[in-house]
Amino acid sequence: MIRTPDLRIPLAISLAILLWGVAAAAADAGATTPSAPGLEDLARRIQIVCFEAYPEKLVRRMSGRPGPVPGEVRADPRLQVKYLKTEEVVRKGLFYPTLLDDLLPAMRAAVRPGDRFLDLGSGDGRVVFLAASMGASAVGIEFDRRLHRLAGTARARLDGVIDIDRAVLKRADFFKEEFSGYDVFFYFGSGSSAEDRLLAKLRREMRPEAILLLAHSEGPVPGFVRLATYGVAGLYRPGP
Repeated sequence: MIRTPDLRIPLAISLAILLWGVAAAAADAGATTPSAPGLEDLARRIQIVCFEAYPEKLVRRMSGRPGPVPGEVRADPRLQVKYLKTEEVVRKGLFYPTLLDDLLPAMRAAVRPGDRFLDLGSGDGRVVFLAASMGASAVGIEFDRRLHRLAGTARARLDGVIDIDRAVLKRADFFKEEFSGYDVFFYFGSGSSAEDRLLAKLRREMRPEAILLLAHSEGPVPGFVRLATYGVAGLYRPGP
């Protein structure tokens, strides 16, 4: 009787060699091509760059400390926010930097690639830059000339880190901006000296499906319905 050759062993060896080749190629590719940074890493870089752009006089006023900023503070956004003890009084409101780490859950829930994003009182620009890194067409409006200039410096330094073409900085009065063209709005509670007027304008002009991302604001917001809460930030839509 003629026996049929057993092909299972040669086939198994060939398959093992093939799989080994694929794994080796993947390992080589991983060794030569670094993976893209995650959103947390981008947020950290954005915050460090923004803080580096602060003029020395601004840091001294907000921190109440005369000496140079310690190296560990410059390298850690959370320490930076603690280091700056007081708000900066600016034209038409107050400025204090937002810790992006705390905003990430709400930003992930609210912002989608292609969204039209507006930061109302954009300060050093960090929230605009974060939204741009998430694929939004992000606009920041800041009335204070010094903060607008500071944000522009940070934006230039972030070229190559994020797509800065998606991050537009305007020195303007947001009461003169038409809100109906935006999908997502960001506002830091108590940042404007005319907050009631701002919320009324948002209620009038926001499209029904648009979202207001409101940070560090306590209690109900008249004329808005809360959709969700993510730590320090809530998502709202106009309502009864």
